[in-house]
Amino acid sequence: MVKESKKNIQNKVEKRVEKDENGRKEDGLFDKRIWRVSDVARFLDCSIGHIYNLCSDEKIPKRKKGKFLFFIPSEILEWIIKGDVYEN
Repeated sequence: MVKESKKNIQNKVEKRVEKDENGRKEDGLFDKRIWRVSDVARFLDCSIGHIYNLCSDEKIPKRKKGKFLFFIPSEILEWIIKGDVYEN
């Protein structure tokens, strides 16, 4: 059942279309293979500060290169589906 849920969520994500500040449709977020903090915040509909808090508390899957944080979209989806605390 978890795999079915993941597939359903992925289908919804692929169909999701964002609008930019001018009202034009854009789906660039889901074309990216690597997300930055602002991309994750936009996807989760929360503040950038909240994403940094989740990172510092080790509650969200992330990659760090120097001072930069990166996120893999599929790992974020799995984290959402799993529904509990991320284990590093």
